[in-house]
Order: sequence, then structure tokens, then C-alpha cells
Amino acid sequence: MLMLHDHRPDRRRPATARYPEPMLPGRLHRPTGHAPRAPWASLLVALMATALLAGCSAFGNVGEPTDAHVLTAPGQSVQQANATLSLKVLAKAPAHPDYTVIIYHNVNTVGEFVPESLTVPVGAVVEWVWTDHYDQHNVWWVDQELINSPTQGAGFRWAVKFLAPGVYDYYCTLHPGMLGRVVVTG
Repeated sequence: MLMLHDHRPDRRRPATARYPEPMLPGRLHRPTGHAPRAPWASLLVALMATALLAGCSAFGNVGEPTDAHVLTAPGQSVQQANATLSLKVLAKAPAHPDYTVIIYHNVNTVGEFVPESLTVPVGAVVEWVWTDHYDQHNVWWVDQELINSPTQGAGFRWAVKFLAPGVYDYYCTLHPGMLGRVVVTG
């Protein structure tokens, strides 16, 4: 009579018997072939992460490109002849400006100037009102000779009187999708 050998595992043995090591609770060991981690590696990773996160502020005030524009506080005098001034930043936002641009929070673009485009006559006063409680914003002119607003949060008001006709494009340096335009007619 021919006896065939059964190659299936013996189902009567306990499950742990199939493994080379017993499965007991305790400390897990690092698999062989991996170098032990240097004790300073965690510190190095933490320092690199901190440097990366702080990198935005390493180039100026709240990410503003300080070497590209002139930034002054509202109302601060500018060393420029009055005959060549295109706009003047008012020392105090007026109670009743001629036009108002609201800076809103927009979940799709982080922020928004409303209205985005505005047509005004020479001599008009336009006020920007910050209402976004989530993010800070600024009004940064494309024309590098003009005076820019500071970066501020909700509650800030900034007014400009336009003295010369032209197209004045602006944006928020912190949120590239935020664009605006004032067209001054003469």
C-alpha cells in the first residue's frame, strides 16, 4: 500500500509555532540592516522645520519685498515734489470718503478687493477698509514710485487722494490672486 505524505501544515499546532520567534508582548526591535539613528537627528529635523517655517519672515516685514517699493506710514511726508505726485496718502481716513474698497475674506482666493476695478475723477479720495478677520493684507502698487499701505488686519483703514489721471494697478503681496485697479479720469 502506498502512503502519500501530507504537505499541509499540521492544524493541531498552535499558531505561534509557525513563526521563528515567539509572539510575546514586549519591546519591538529595529530590523537588522538599519543603522541606529544618531541622537542629534531629531534635533536637526526640528531645526530644519523651524527654519523653513520662519523663512517667510527672513526677507522683510511679513513677506513684503522691502527693496522693491517705498513703504511709509499713512500721512508721513514723502520727499517728492508736489508737481510730480500721482497720489497722496491721507494722514487720517476721512469720515466720508468719495469711494470705498472693502478687503474681504474669500475662501477661494484668501482675500478679495471689492470692487476690483474702480473709475474715479482726479481729486477723488478712495479708502480701503480691512474687514478680513482671518488674514492680513496690504495695497501694493504696481508702480514702484507710489506709496504702499502697511500690512494690516481687520479694522484698519487707509485712504488715498488721487492727484493725476491714469491707471493705478495694485495687489496684495501676501496673496498674489488679490488684484485691483483704480482708473483716474481727468
